[in-house]
Amino acid sequence: MFITAPGLVQHLHPTQVAPPQTHWPAITLALERPWYLLVHEVACNGRKLSQTSLVAWDTTLLDLLARIPVADLSGIARLGRRREAGPSWALEWIGALWAPAPGESPALGPLLLQLGTDPQLRNIDLLPVGEAAGRRLLYEAVRARPAGPGSADHPARRPPT
Repeated sequence: MFITAPGLVQHLHPTQVAPPQTHWPAITLALERPWYLLVHEVACNGRKLSQTSLVAWDTTLLDLLARIPVADLSGIARLGRRREAGPSWALEWIGALWAPAPGESPALGPLLLQLGTDPQLRNIDLLPVGEAAGRRLLYEAVRARPAGPGSADHPARRPPT
């Protein structure tokens, strides 16, 4: 279930929406920027459960990473807009995330990433970024991520521990 905020109304067909409705059965990915899936453990009634959050902004992802203990992170994936034929969004698991070094250009953006096992460091537009001292590692995957969400080894499908 998704809860809207004032000014962030989803565009659904009128037959699917009751006039005072604030909870929606689906979400529309309308932004041109990448979105992120953040998979992490939460405590509920004395048990640890896996939770997946859809995050629209890089700065929001950074805020969540600052609040969630590293040991509770299961995985982070990037949902990027595709321009070619077929599905319009592609999901790629992130191998590692860094904050840029204090002296680096603000044009790099708020975070740098490595996708899967690709050793190249990239900005959020997936442009290659060179080496720089002083970067802070924010997240590193424990192991290589599976090819897609249908995999039994996918973090959202692993049984709780």
